Amino acid sequence: MGRIKINNELLRIMDDYNLFMSSCKNTVMPIFVTKEKPNHKTSLYKEQMLVSDKPFGDTLINCEIRDKNLLNYSFQILSDRLNNRVLARLDEGNGVHRNNIPDIPLAEQVVSTPHFHKYDSYGRFLAYKTDSLNSYNEKPLEIEEGFRIFCEEEMISSIDGSPSRIEIKEDGVLPFDYDNDPLAGISF
Repeated sequence: MGRIKINNELLRIMDDYNLFMSSCKNTVMPIFVTKEKPNHKTSLYKEQMLVSDKPFGDTLINCEIRDKNLLNYSFQILSDRLNNRVLARLDEGNGVHRNNIPDIPLAEQVVSTPHFHKYDSYGRFLAYKTDSLNSYNEKPLEIEEGFRIFCEEEMISSIDGSPSRIEIKEDGVLPFDYDNDPLAGISF
């Protein structure tokens, strides 16, 4: 893995980025993750608008479940104000991330999942842990809990005051238990 690049575009608007990231953001809850990702048919995703008192272009929350595995997911805040669009992210189930930069000691560069990503004051998109994520080093972070923690960290709440929630329902698939036979116990 190469060194982490500095986002010079972001450095020019760092004050606006910090103001947006520290402001409250709202969206409609629950977020229904239902669609197949066009470029990765085995993944489900959903993007929807985020509203903030301190806007940073058109911003979205993105939820992705990789390979339809509820223990392999990502939540992101995106903006059209930056070319690469990602402002912050939470990853689970996708291995470790290395913050390959000289001012971080080698022993501290590897960050296991789950972890957050955010830009630092030098324009580097770094992985980091919070106290709420440290307890999940040995066990996976369930998607509902991961979403709740992501919303807390990034100050995202529901427009109507309801709890932060995510629901996964693949389009065209009815929410039935597959191992239940509705004809079990009936003699023909």
